[in-house]
Amino acid sequence: MVPPGVTWQSRGVNTSEMPPARYVAALTLGVALVAVMVSNLVWDTGRPWANGIMIPAALIVTAGTVVMTRGRAYSSLGYLILCAGLLTMTVGVLLVAKRMTWGWPLMVTLPCLAVAGTFLWAPAHPVARALHRTVAGGALIGATVGPVFFLRRADLFDWPQHWWALFMIAAGAVVLGNALELTRHRINYRFQGATLLAGPALLTMLLGYRFLTGALPL
Repeated sequence: MVPPGVTWQSRGVNTSEMPPARYVAALTLGVALVAVMVSNLVWDTGRPWANGIMIPAALIVTAGTVVMTRGRAYSSLGYLILCAGLLTMTVGVLLVAKRMTWGWPLMVTLPCLAVAGTFLWAPAHPVARALHRTVAGGALIGATVGPVFFLRRADLFDWPQHWWALFMIAAGAVVLGNALELTRHRINYRFQGATLLAGPALLTMLLGYRFLTGALPL
């Protein structure tokens, strides 16, 4: 949940100006159901059973959006429900379109983006915040894996044999950056926490570089 001290007001949001939940529900549900109908009209593939996935997903998206409007105490829960609904909706659309074999990289990117979105609920304590940023930053790196698969499928240019090692280097850089940021806080054990983060980060970056250059064959 949202940590103490982090409120909608602290983020510049006036809760008195938030639209009533019933209006949010009606608007979100309407948009979601229109998306379901458009999917059926565009891709008439004879898979009406996929509506059994998309329609409940539309209701889940609506529920998550409404919960997020209930205030700071429920915003993280609403975000979780909303992301689950959007991911389910995407699965339904891919099934209706018979594009699951083409669009499966989205099943990598979307969950990672959902985790990266938790940047909005960063903990107040510096160590907890650094660990949270490490996870969310790693998820943001993971979200790029899906587009990379699409690019490799397009065969626009030659990729290194061990191209995946680039993600090891990027993930290590994210962890190392958070470790360095942690040292600026005036807490007694900041250097110990930074060392615990920086050590594995440097090792991961070194291994990634060695894999990328072929110095460590698989």
